[in-house]
Amino acid sequence: MANLVHTYQLIADILDVNDTTRDTLTLKLKKEVIDWDSVVVEGSKHLVLPTLYCRLKSKHLLHHLPPELQDYLKEITKINRNRNKAILRQAKGISELFKRHNIDHVFLKGTALCATNYFEDIAERMIGDIDILIEKEKLQEAYVLLENNSYNGVKTTLGTDFFEHKHLPRLISNKHIGAVELHLKLFMTYKLEELNPKNILKNKTLDFDLNVPSNTHLLLHNILNYQINDQGSLYHNISFRAAYDTIILLQKVNVARLKKTYNKKPFKSYFKNLSLFFKSLRTQLDVQPSLISHFFLLRLKYKKLNRIYYMLLTRIAFMIEVINRLYFFVFNTNYRTAVLNDKTRIVNVFKKRMAFKK
Repeated sequence: MANLVHTYQLIADILDVNDTTRDTLTLKLKKEVIDWDSVVVEGSKHLVLPTLYCRLKSKHLLHHLPPELQDYLKEITKINRNRNKAILRQAKGISELFKRHNIDHVFLKGTALCATNYFEDIAERMIGDIDILIEKEKLQEAYVLLENNSYNGVKTTLGTDFFEHKHLPRLISNKHIGAVELHLKLFMTYKLEELNPKNILKNKTLDFDLNVPSNTHLLLHNILNYQINDQGSLYHNISFRAAYDTIILLQKVNVARLKKTYNKKPFKSYFKNLSLFFKSLRTQLDVQPSLISHFFLLRLKYKKLNRIYYMLLTRIAFMIEVINRLYFFVFNTNYRTAVLNDKTRIVNVFKKRMAFKK
């Protein structure tokens, strides 16, 4: 079994666009015995297998991979390339529909990144849902429009009826490959004026006939989406997909102008953790790994420690959520009735989240 720290460092070296890293990587691939199984497992978890293939191809280093692995990654990359092209066609159709009905909107995250030609190969980025930020006044109209054009809302739980969410229920269609999420805002509780929805819509640009956020907004959202929505800040983990997006976007923005923003807590911890593996960031952003960043290295080395750490934080976060819901349960009659009618599912969710054994 490979040391995960070594695996993470190899993945980072492959993803990095810094020229000096390429020289280090070349020597490593020539002289070291690489556990490619570990690279594939971790690359799959981080949704960067096509990215790894494209970066190795760009650096003319594919010949260092075992032939069967080259073929495997090439096929995955081909599938992802075709999927991304289909998603962009789907997004273009949605955009044309919204424009005909004067609905202000902007595509977010992976769809926006692939539409703006940030990548040498569109296959580099794996896209999940098609996320779209909609002007508040037209959100419901946009949802109904999609429902009238082959999309169906995914069934939701009772929480949707009582608590505000950053997006409406996901929409899927048997005519299209990607699920769609229409966003009212980017975060539930975290606030950054720069990423105010009105500000994003006001400063949008047009690429591939799609409305996309400005370079700065794409970068800030990329970081905070992982730190806040994906709880990277809570667990002090890293995401190689988010990291690669960040590295690409950093080449498109004025880093000095954003220095004050980067000094805010979620950004600082994000870059401190990434600087463990992406050494070029230390110079570019004047950042060094923190003690808790080095603790992340220990967690990679010792899986049992990582499991305990993750379990404790998960349970604490869940219990805080339960306490908040209990308060609402006591003082809101309609919510209390809905919970009691759905108690079997809720008990099962509670057991699963707390890892109780039957």
